Amino acid sequence: MQKPCLHSVEDYVSSLLTTRTPIENFYHDIHHTKEVVLSAAEIGIGEKLSEDELEMIQIAAWFHDVGYIEKTDGHEKVSVEYARKFLTELHYPSKKIGIIIGAILATKIPQKPKNKFEKTLCDADVFHLGKETFFDRNDKYRVEFENYLGYKLSEKDWLIKTIDFVTSQNFHTDYAKRNYNDQKKETLRLLKEQLQRITNNTD
Repeated sequence: MQKPCLHSVEDYVSSLLTTRTPIENFYHDIHHTKEVVLSAAEIGIGEKLSEDELEMIQIAAWFHDVGYIEKTDGHEKVSVEYARKFLTELHYPSKKIGIIIGAILATKIPQKPKNKFEKTLCDADVFHLGKETFFDRNDKYRVEFENYLGYKLSEKDWLIKTIDFVTSQNFHTDYAKRNYNDQKKETLRLLKEQLQRITNNTD
């Protein structure tokens, strides 16, 4: 049986995200998904996943946020339905579909991955916490968050929320811990420094 081509998944999901992503979704868009796919492959290689598993982790990464085209809360379950339907139509093995679905569901915050495969996707989903591009990506997420909130948060409130998230989110794979943790600590230091500066100026 011919394996489903990763390009088929990429074309399908890219089409969904470019045509149906709500205008409010400034962060959860095709750009974020492509970043997560690349990160999933990088971490997967670092974790020594097999060729089959590398294909599966990239498929899972492509589908992991498709649900955002319909809803924010509970988007993981919607993503799973899109993945199941498309992969079933490609006659992808049901056992592999089950593994992919498990990984997508594991990305729900707070993340609770149960195996190396799920840990890989979870770390790929939040890899920006350990990258120098964090602040640019976080600014985009702020726009999306405030779009749905309906009003703008103060700089102080946003920093507190961001610090809480970065502090509570831990990497799960050995690869991500080795390669992302130092930058994550630096990011946290900079965030706390910004908060301290704002607090001092308002006292």
